Amino acid sequence: MVKLGLVGCGAIGGFLAKNIDKIDANIVAVYDRNLNKAEELAKIANAKVCKSLDELINEDIDIVVEAASIYIVKELCEKALKNGKDVIIMSVGALADKDLYIYLYNLAKKYKNKIYIPSGAIGGLDIIKSLKFGKIKKIVIKTIKNPKSFGLNIKERKILFEGSVFEAIKKFPANVNVSVTLSIAAKTPAKVYVIADPNIDKNRHEIEIEGDIANIKLVVENVPFEDNPRTSKLAAYSLLRLIKDLSEPIVIL
Repeated sequence: MVKLGLVGCGAIGGFLAKNIDKIDANIVAVYDRNLNKAEELAKIANAKVCKSLDELINEDIDIVVEAASIYIVKELCEKALKNGKDVIIMSVGALADKDLYIYLYNLAKKYKNKIYIPSGAIGGLDIIKSLKFGKIKKIVIKTIKNPKSFGLNIKERKILFEGSVFEAIKKFPANVNVSVTLSIAAKTPAKVYVIADPNIDKNRHEIEIEGDIANIKLVVENVPFEDNPRTSKLAAYSLLRLIKDLSEPIVIL
């Protein structure tokens, strides 16, 4: 049984609490700056409500699950790793900061703990991680969502952004986490397009990679999360799958 501490009691945290019985895991403690949210989720998960991040990390847990925001990632990882806890990061956009990525990489290595990143709303990362052993010549991701996901009311398809993954995550921190995950998997910065299209009702990601080992064209169409349309349901299920894999005797990577 994997013992979890959950930081962030929003849509993803709520999903995990409601589906935890599907895997060999248990939410032991929860923390959210919004105490009411934490108390509501704790009732579902039968978990302890912690009033600080330090209190949660000092509980008898194996892994801290971050489902809050990019702004807590550094502090959470520092405290968890130094206290012998592994971490799962949902707000992977924080790692678009190269200095933070290197810092946390070295910190995890020093304390011999792991930082896990779920595959999120895309697939094919197993292939992409293999391609980095050769030369990757091109890596592009187009994220296409209904304008409502961006808080817009437009009637025609429009390119909202074209540029590097580092710029994309600054402008769309809640919509393009997958581009950061893709870039980390490939060890190559992706070129990102963010597109609003009123004619689609799914979150669509088009990935194109050219390398000397293989070329990939991948399209993933995700059903938006009811509680948060900027997020795909698949992102939440990828978290559930990752935790399940941690206790499985045979794992496909």
